[in-house]
Amino acid sequence: MTVTEGLSGEDGMGIMMIEGRVLKPKDKIYDLVDVLGVGDFSATPAHGFPGKGSVREKIYDLVDVVEKKPRMALVDAGLRDEIMKRASEIAEKISREVVPSVVEKISRELIPAVAERVIREEIEKLKRDA
Repeated sequence: MTVTEGLSGEDGMGIMMIEGRVLKPKDKIYDLVDVLGVGDFSATPAHGFPGKGSVREKIYDLVDVVEKKPRMALVDAGLRDEIMKRASEIAEKISREVVPSVVEKISRELIPAVAERVIREEIEKLKRDA
């Protein structure tokens, strides 16, 4: 619901717009919490909503609506390329900052254990050969 200021007559009150049309004083606003009586359905031929006339609207199953693929926005190819270029630059910058410290930490934890195992195996080989 949109209220547009300064467009209506002499009293300076705003105009209330619903779905792109001006709401008139005689129009009734239905909320989802309003309960329609039995007699109300006879005056509303199209699915129980006033003002729709006899136009049949497609009734969607919730699964149909959820599974419907969203429309993709048209994106300029140059813009897409610029976004990819900047993302690549940012990822490269972050990797230059983070990777050396991670590699150093991993190597400090793993290399001593690997070196110890290799040295022990070489010592065992030398003992067997001697």
